[in-house]
Amino acid sequence: MLIQNQVGSLPSSRQTAGTPNNPGGTFGEAFVSELAPQYYSLVKAGKVFTLAATNVNLTGFTGGAAGTPAIGLYNPATSGTDIVILQARVGIKTTGSAATSNDFNFWMANQTTAGVTGTQTASRSMYSQQNTGSVSYGMVNTANTGALASSLVAPSISIGTTAASAAQTVGMFVDDVKGLIILAPGNYLAYGIYATTTSGTFDVSLMWAEVPS
Repeated sequence: MLIQNQVGSLPSSRQTAGTPNNPGGTFGEAFVSELAPQYYSLVKAGKVFTLAATNVNLTGFTGGAAGTPAIGLYNPATSGTDIVILQARVGIKTTGSAATSNDFNFWMANQTTAGVTGTQTASRSMYSQQNTGSVSYGMVNTANTGALASSLVAPSISIGTTAASAAQTVGMFVDDVKGLIILAPGNYLAYGIYATTTSGTFDVSLMWAEVPS
């Protein structure tokens, strides 16, 4: 049996006929490998991107149309690409000066009939550190104009103080999604905090891979 490795890159499309090339890492390693770290080949191929909201007091988001989540992602219907969520990260500098519960959640909606046009922030390549190469339309802590009402698909991180006299709480939290959430072409994803805090300060980021759909 002849096995061909396509070294250092992903196929341009799904391989369903003929003798397929086996996607390999930059060393020619097989798809399942202990030679390189988990996301090395995806990052090296320029397929991993991130968006971050830095040092912000976030607005509560519960899936309403054109709301203001921490991060909004729209995958254009013509992209030909799946956006595969790898991780969400939340850095809490302070939960603020009032009782609260900081629940971060993933919300999604189908947008094939209407695009999203909120103020765009270009996604950053995790390999080149350039704001180019992503098919995503990203929005950071701004109204997601054109976004339809979305549904809760997964709770993410919950941390906070619910007492009447809330003490400041800090911490760093990682939701290791590992590709379970996929944003197909024409779909919209929002990552947001459930309730607005009083003088809370956060760093929030999403990291994802982009692969042919």
